[in-house]
Amino acid sequence: MTTASAPLRAAEGATVLRLGGYSIRLRHRVLAAVLGSLAALIALAMWSAATGSTSLGIERVWYALIGQGTKGDEFILWTLRLPRLATGLAVGACMGLAGALFQNLTRNPLGSPDLLGLTQGATTGALVAIIVTGSSLQVTTMLAAVGSLATGLLIWALTRGGDPSGYRLILVGIGVSAILAGVNGYLLTRTTIIDAFRAVYWLTGDLSGRDFGQAAAVGAVLAAGVLVIAFLSRGLDSLRLGEATATGLGVSVGATRVTALVTASILAAGAVAVAGPLAFVALAAPHIAARLTGSSRSFLCSALVGALIVTAADMIAVAGVGGRQLPTGVVTGVVGGAYLIWLLIAHRKKGVMS
Repeated sequence: MTTASAPLRAAEGATVLRLGGYSIRLRHRVLAAVLGSLAALIALAMWSAATGSTSLGIERVWYALIGQGTKGDEFILWTLRLPRLATGLAVGACMGLAGALFQNLTRNPLGSPDLLGLTQGATTGALVAIIVTGSSLQVTTMLAAVGSLATGLLIWALTRGGDPSGYRLILVGIGVSAILAGVNGYLLTRTTIIDAFRAVYWLTGDLSGRDFGQAAAVGAVLAAGVLVIAFLSRGLDSLRLGEATATGLGVSVGATRVTALVTASILAAGAVAVAGPLAFVALAAPHIAARLTGSSRSFLCSALVGALIVTAADMIAVAGVGGRQLPTGVVTGVVGGAYLIWLLIAHRKKGVMS
């Protein structure tokens, strides 16, 4: 008889851990990838907190963290760097999870909020706030989230008559994105130069000026998304075997797909509303995680890689070019665009894009 928490040997390269009435299968490669990504993220976060226009060093960061640093160091760390860092970590994790959900749902490597129109929806909401109402950052954030979520719900409504996966969801998303891009272009032509500048800066995506309140808001969205994904895990695994098999295993296929789509939309909405549309993070993170773990369904590793990408990109943006800082979205756009070109070429050589 096995104890409640005793690990059992499973297939080669994996261990099964029993916890009460539940069992968790841990693949050694996945575990190594997750722990390695976590260690890299901690190291990068410490480096980010210690570097900048004023270098603090790890020792001064530590003393400032425990309240024994100078007033200047504590101001730099707690007021300027940590809120930005915490927001970037939460935003990156949300984008990584959203991308992994979309790619599992569509069974397509191009499934991401960028290409499905959710970032365009967030942009529409933000432009309405900035251009039409001239509202504050808080209202802009709220309307951007509403725009992204509304776009996700619209895509679901347009695909509910059939199987909302594969090319159907991708094509509907691209169509909705094109329509919203036209709306956004029209809004930009109907405003003043100052408001247009504010709008274009938001469209680029950036983490400067973020506070702990915004970090907490994205963190709450992330926590809720993690709980829902944990609940959906069995259903998503079954769907990979086909709709008929999933139904035979007792999975509510329609409810699982709708819940996954809404969850991914909310995760993307929370991230984009706070940081703006940081391009290609949601697309690249699941692919990198899949290469590290050997599995296309490693949500935890996708979240960690997403946080790594955003943190690294923000560090590069802070360093800037010629002594001038860059918006974070400029860095993710350049790197992500190159990654997308590589991805398309790689899949073309294989002769498949599914």
